[in-house]
Amino acid sequence: MGHDALRLFRDTVYVTVGFGVIAFQKLQVRRRELEKSLEQQLDGPRRLMDGLLGREDRA
Repeated sequence: MGHDALRLFRDTVYVTVGFGVIAFQKLQVRRRELEKSLEQQLDGPRRLMDGLLGREDRA
């Protein structure tokens, strides 16, 4: 019985850590998507300001 309890505990820890890793990866993907979205939204105003200030076009 003690061996089964240890195996159940170990499996529970592995599953919990696995879910944590997956959740962390999903957060990273969401963060990158948000950064990309904000960059696209700010590109127009940034170009307008650069034009008004006489800066060269960004590549």
